Amino acid sequence: MRVTKIGLPTDNWHHFLRLRDLRQIVDEMPMTGVSRVLELGAGDGVQTAALRELFSQVVPIDIAPSGQVPGMVMADASKLPFADGYFDLVFSSNVLEHVSQLEESLNEMKRVLAPNGIMIHSMPTTTWKAVQIVARPVASMIKLIKTFLPGFIDQTQRYGGRSHILDPDTTSTAKLRFSKMFGQLIPTIHGTSNNHIQEFFRFRTGWWIKKFGESGLRCYRLSPLFFHSPYGMLPYKFLYLRERLAVAGLASVRVFWLR
Repeated sequence: MRVTKIGLPTDNWHHFLRLRDLRQIVDEMPMTGVSRVLELGAGDGVQTAALRELFSQVVPIDIAPSGQVPGMVMADASKLPFADGYFDLVFSSNVLEHVSQLEESLNEMKRVLAPNGIMIHSMPTTTWKAVQIVARPVASMIKLIKTFLPGFIDQTQRYGGRSHILDPDTTSTAKLRFSKMFGQLIPTIHGTSNNHIQEFFRFRTGWWIKKFGESGLRCYRLSPLFFHSPYGMLPYKFLYLRERLAVAGLASVRVFWLR
């Protein structure tokens, strides 16, 4: 479970988490016979670059990439433009919970997977979902304070004391900003579920194993990854504690190893 942090980015918490998780997966992965890799939902390509250091051919696909990634294929997972049995490994990181046509996509992944190939998919857990809901008000209040406090100080210096409160334009703007911020106290749905309750149940390990089984895929291994705090809270803090929490059953992300 212990993963070295050497070489991981120190200026981008999201990239740190993704590359840290990928490093653990690679450490547990059987590398023999794996050369052609399909990466679903490659995003900005941070994991693509890391995978290309290990495998001879990595094909990233995304329906809406968030960056310029060399060799990116614009494709829907439910209609993969590849030959049968072409890839030794099909990999995704926090992607499948966003796929609306899940059954069709899993069947397509199975179609392009070599007979002895493996699939590796990581997804959020119920732990992550629970923390997302509980932590949202805290994260929003922190954002609220950071947004309003500088403005309050600037206006106080400009008008003196409390006189800025009587300024009509300032009051109108403050109300609009407060209304917008208050709406952020309620977390958004992370994946394709209709509500938070449904999403909580869909993030269960058993739900995913059942879905994989319905598509003829056998989950032969599960791996807890890390305790990720949502909303970028406490970045780079308590790294050892996060690992221990994951080992104790509070991982925010879990890996499903499939054949």
